[in-house]
Amino acid sequence: MTSRRRVARLATLVGCMLALGACAPPPPGSLESLEVTARREAERREHHYADAEGVAVMRLDGRATGKLPALDVRLDLDSPDRVRLQFRWLLGVLGDVVARGDTLVAWVPSERLGVMFGGLDDSLGVHEPARFLAQALTAAWVAPHEAWRDAAVDSAGVRLAWTERDGDAWTMHVDRHARPTTATVTRGDHTITIRVSAWDGTGAHARPERLEIADGDGWVRLRLDVDDLHPVRHRRVSAFALVLPADARTLDWGDLTRLLSLGGLAR
Repeated sequence: MTSRRRVARLATLVGCMLALGACAPPPPGSLESLEVTARREAERREHHYADAEGVAVMRLDGRATGKLPALDVRLDLDSPDRVRLQFRWLLGVLGDVVARGDTLVAWVPSERLGVMFGGLDDSLGVHEPARFLAQALTAAWVAPHEAWRDAAVDSAGVRLAWTERDGDAWTMHVDRHARPTTATVTRGDHTITIRVSAWDGTGAHARPERLEIADGDGWVRLRLDVDDLHPVRHRRVSAFALVLPADARTLDWGDLTRLLSLGGLAR
């Protein structure tokens, strides 16, 4: 056997060993350290990005809207429960959405259309939806200790399951690096799944770079590629104040869904 072939076989063997090591589940004694790391890193992300702004590209499809063109989005976060999304194009703002607690205000300036209503948690089937979105943008979910005690170990990490006090049932997958890769929340017969398919950075300042959010019925599928997200020290007072003009035509949730399905916010 030539030396070149020996080197090639050795490289193949090492590669296989590394691959097996990467796919092996966490050893039993490491679950406690994985829990501590996952909790610490989630709390650090939530704290670091508690008051933040950034930019992203959003892609939306599903039975509710059809496939829409990609939109540039400006993000504003104010933990724990205020989020603003401004959809932009070359000529300015296409749409503006502010979620505060369980209240949503949306404005489409080109059409003089606005939406303003409370009870968003009932409409979306998610408890505290603004907080839910803010946590998704930073993957700041913290599973209770009981979920870790009953964790199911698989080839890529651990699967956790628990029920919140409000009755929402959660499952979350955490990889070997203590980062959430999927989180699913179920309320009654309604399910929403968030998948973190890419991360940016390392350590305490790491954040999700690509999020995919979908409901269980395929009604809405959203992909968000976050190009930048960074803390803000001096927040503009008006950052989360969205007031509809007196002459705005107001819509309900069904009207807004039909507007999206017609491509009213598309480029």
